[in-house]
Amino acid sequence: MSTNPPPLMMIGSGEAGDRPPLRVERVRLWAVGLVVLAAVLAQVSVLPWMRLLGGWPDVVAGAVVAVALLRGQLVGAVAGFAGGLMVELASPVGTLGVYALLYLIVGAFAGRYCEREESQSVLPALVMNAAAIAFVQVGYAAVQVMLGGRLLVADFVREVLLPTLVLSTLLFPVTLLVARKLLGRPHNYEPNAPL
Repeated sequence: MSTNPPPLMMIGSGEAGDRPPLRVERVRLWAVGLVVLAAVLAQVSVLPWMRLLGGWPDVVAGAVVAVALLRGQLVGAVAGFAGGLMVELASPVGTLGVYALLYLIVGAFAGRYCEREESQSVLPALVMNAAAIAFVQVGYAAVQVMLGGRLLVADFVREVLLPTLVLSTLLFPVTLLVARKLLGRPHNYEPNAPL
């Protein structure tokens, strides 16, 4: 038996030379938490004052999409769940767990595109962000209707969905830029992936 220490493990997928060491990846996973926490703090403190015809920007969905595009399905789903739960705990919402579930689904779906060529460009990320925001808004409205609330579809689309989409899409490039600066190049983070 040799007494040599085991080699430094690499985590992620892609080419062997593209993978950062484990300690670098841990630092960047802390950056995931910072991106989501900053988005949640902005969402519940500053952005409710940025209203446009009844809607306000949803930067948590943008942060979850950006994290998922840069770190994959697992990290995107965890970031989405954590971000949704923090939004629900920090602001008065009707039902606990709905945003957490919706953002988890957004993170898991967006994370499927990590390491693809389209995850490097802005246009597919913008489209995915718009789809995520629409999914979250429609999903939350559907839950409220199932719980007995009344909803006029035309009013919802005109007063909530469209203004939220416009404002969120305008703020998403900033969120994506900050996430790319903190997280680096996209690669799928899977802790138990074979090397």
